[in-house]
Amino acid sequence: MSTLLFVVVAVLAAMAWYWSRYPGKWIYAFSATYADQRAALKSRRAALRAVDKEAAQAERSAKQKADRAQAAYRQDIRRLEKEIRTLLDPGRGQLVKGPVGDITVYEHVVELTGQASAVIPLAGLKAVFRSDPVYMIDLTEPAGRTHRVKYPRRRDPGDENASFFTSEQLSDFTLDILNAAADEHEYRAGQNARLPQARQELEAARADTAARDEALENLRTVCAWQKNNPRRKTLLADLDAERHQWQQLTGVMPPR
Repeated sequence: MSTLLFVVVAVLAAMAWYWSRYPGKWIYAFSATYADQRAALKSRRAALRAVDKEAAQAERSAKQKADRAQAAYRQDIRRLEKEIRTLLDPGRGQLVKGPVGDITVYEHVVELTGQASAVIPLAGLKAVFRSDPVYMIDLTEPAGRTHRVKYPRRRDPGDENASFFTSEQLSDFTLDILNAAADEHEYRAGQNARLPQARQELEAARADTAARDEALENLRTVCAWQKNNPRRKTLLADLDAERHQWQQLTGVMPPR
């Protein structure tokens, strides 16, 4: 029953829509007597609809090209801005080694935890391992400030789970710190060389609007042409003439 009701409602809705396209008395919309008049109106509508479809497709294509050009322009700028931010402030970088006691080495900094916590830039950092009177690693910044991290010479018998490092392990770790500092020195040298170049590239990218401007101008041209398309104006006039004939026949003006 519900299916039948749905079909009936759908048929009535379709008939109502069709009647609204060919308004007037029932006979004008459905009788074979006026089939030629309906066909003429339908043909004029279809011709105008085809031109509008072509116009919409042309405008859509031009807009897509303009959007791609704008996206490419912004992408180049964002990429260079991000690179410059990274060059100016690379952050900690990825983990290199650790933690070994209170010292953790990253690509660009050494992080100290514990009572004397600190984040020390690797650039120019010196590291020295000492074993007397206790194991210790001294980290000296270029300005002369020194940070000392101490390690026990032997494992505490009462705490078997505590971290313990041998003299060889701490010596090797000190070399890791020195090598990381050397890598940072090379990175900074490349950074100092790249930064002015990246800034010049960013300035050039911001000024290079030719492709974007051309695509936007093409979009404006396409939209203006479609708006004043003489073919569409002719077809619209033909449709309006056919609509007036229908109005003279039925007394009701049909929609476009």
